[in-house]
Amino acid sequence: MKDPPIMSNHYQSLIGFPEGAKKMHVHLTEIPDTAAHEPYQHEHKAEEAFYLLEGAAEYTFDGKTVKAGPGEVVFIPSGIRHAEINYLTPSMRYLTIRTVEEDDEPCCCGMDRE
Repeated sequence: MKDPPIMSNHYQSLIGFPEGAKKMHVHLTEIPDTAAHEPYQHEHKAEEAFYLLEGAAEYTFDGKTVKAGPGEVVFIPSGIRHAEINYLTPSMRYLTIRTVEEDDEPCCCGMDRE
């Protein structure tokens, strides 16, 4: 799998390995300029959910498109290729809630495992 592109986002780990979490990870993602952020297609063993705090987007994965805004959740099942995103607002803030799976790629913020 190729490395993800350098992105304009900021990640803040909220619950992860440093706090003693072994099977879950939560981080805050902030994308100050969605026009400068290129999503990259990837998949992983982890289940993942995005809880939107600010902004809106359309997420396309597994043959469907889900539109979400503040207070809504997008769930990505394990093994589903995803990250085809049409941003509908100039910036985004959301929580990423993700399981931690053995032999899986680490989370983008790097704080989900030792």
